Amino acid sequence: CGLPGYTPLELIDMYYEDGYVTVSEPQTLTAPRRMNRSEMAAILVGLDLLKSIRSEELDAEISALQLKLKDNIEVENPYVVLHEEIDNSYLSMIERAIAKSTPLRIEYLSANKDEKSLRDILPLEIYTQGNKTYILAWCQKSSGDRTFRLDRIIQCDVIPDGKITTNESYSIRTNQFEPIVLHVDIEARNFVEDNQSIISNVSKVDGQMVVTLSQIDEEWLIRTALGYGNQIKVLAPPRLAEEIFSRAHAIIEKYSSK
Repeated sequence: CGLPGYTPLELIDMYYEDGYVTVSEPQTLTAPRRMNRSEMAAILVGLDLLKSIRSEELDAEISALQLKLKDNIEVENPYVVLHEEIDNSYLSMIERAIAKSTPLRIEYLSANKDEKSLRDILPLEIYTQGNKTYILAWCQKSSGDRTFRLDRIIQCDVIPDGKITTNESYSIRTNQFEPIVLHVDIEARNFVEDNQSIISNVSKVDGQMVVTLSQIDEEWLIRTALGYGNQIKVLAPPRLAEEIFSRAHAIIEKYSSK
């Protein structure tokens, strides 16, 4: 990647995976490089956003970086103002739970079923997609990793006894998340074109596409896969394929009974 011009001295080799940006070939980044005003302003915006959603432990480091940039940026007002809509009280509690492996009990509103439910969860990761913030967590009720939208969490509390039941497939024990792999028919290529932001890899096998997704809202994927019929098939994880099969079977039964 790099700025227009794309000469060897203006490009760097990097990739994004599991929420981390890795620079595999730094080239000119090994030497100090002077940033222009636009680049520093963009970094200031990013630092303000990080400061608003991250835990207090990082405040000092972020503030130090902000001061360093503000001392060098050539504008009359180097301060960046962001409109914050995230419920920080829940977010801070969830971040502490991730850091200390503390289970939480949440009251969650399911938009699909339009109902509230109590869930005992062990949060694993916080990430944003579009304008929404999501929590990836082990869910005791579902006995698997589930994704919850932060703005649909009505109540959040620490479980009094601090206990939650997990099983051997609990992803935090291996420090890996289950990859979601799809077989996408070439006729459904618009799915790939419209969802580039959540796709980490695409390969072609026998004229069809094998697509690997980053962490996403599984409920959204289930509804989307059902909408595409047999044009999208889940290859992994098996539990997700079974859930889609179960829902499709239930839909067919409802129509058959009429």
